[in-house]
Amino acid sequence: MHNKNTELDKVYQRIWEAIVAHKLLPGTRLKEDELSETFGLSRGFVRKLLLQLSYHKLVNLVPNSGAFVAEPSPEEARDIFQARRLIEAELVRELASKCTAREKKLLQEHLEQEHKAMERGDQSLRIRLSGEFHLLIGKLANKPVLTSFLHEIIPRSSLIVALYQGAGKGKSGHGGLSCSEHHALLEAIANHQIEQAAQLMIDHLNEIEAQLQLEPIVDKGVNLKHIFPGV
Repeated sequence: MHNKNTELDKVYQRIWEAIVAHKLLPGTRLKEDELSETFGLSRGFVRKLLLQLSYHKLVNLVPNSGAFVAEPSPEEARDIFQARRLIEAELVRELASKCTAREKKLLQEHLEQEHKAMERGDQSLRIRLSGEFHLLIGKLANKPVLTSFLHEIIPRSSLIVALYQGAGKGKSGHGGLSCSEHHALLEAIANHQIEQAAQLMIDHLNEIEAQLQLEPIVDKGVNLKHIFPGV
């Protein structure tokens, strides 16, 4: 039973990573038979997996239709970013207050991976690494409860970015923009600039949210004859 649960955890992590990397986009149908065949799990364990993903708001289970990658509402998107600002500002303050040379090195090594992924044009990897940078800050801050919350809402943030990224705003908060802002954040943390680091994190998350098209676009100059030709 322990081995089965370990296997289930591994599959959950792989799906989590695919969502964070925008490989599984909002609204994608997750078929039980395909998941069973892909991961070598029984249909019973696949259902257990989907329930777990649903519990963490990553999947919607629709009666008589199946399982779909979640499509967060604009209201949920705002709540998620508000939660991230509160949680991550506190994690950054904690880490900046005690950052060691070893912790700085770990953050630098992670940012080097981010930069290399960006140079190679590996969009999925750099998006995933960007999310993992935020989780690394939580891990190094040694605040496991806050970090567990972050582990739950970062993939939901990725779904939100995939769903609501504003047209023409190609600088995703998980792309080139995040690399430069992550470097500035690292310097503030390493130099024990506690409040500056917290403000940089808040500004960073504000910038990501600002790129989202959460309000409906209303065109008051609609030509009804174009919409209903021949009427």
